[in-house]
Amino acid sequence: MTTASTGVESSAAVTRTIEEPEIDKRSIESPYFGRFTCDVCGDDFALHRSLKVEERQFTDIETRETWPGLIVTACDRS
Repeated sequence: MTTASTGVESSAAVTRTIEEPEIDKRSIESPYFGRFTCDVCGDDFALHRSLKVEERQFTDIETRETWPGLIVTACDRS
C-alpha cells in the first residue's frame, strides 16, 4: 500500500481495458457508473466503447474502511 492522500492508502494499480459490453452492464447495475466522467475526454462513461483504466483499492488509514477507485488513462473518444 502507498499513501494516496492524507489519511488514505492505495493498493497497487491494476491496468486493464473495459469494453462496451462491460460498460453497459456496469451502467445497468449502477446508474451512477454510466454518469461518471472520463478523466481523459470529460464525457460520461456510458458514451464510450472502450476505456483503459487503473483500478485501485483505497483504505482509510484511521477507520480501515475500503472502497474501489477507477482512473481512466485512455479512451476511444480522445
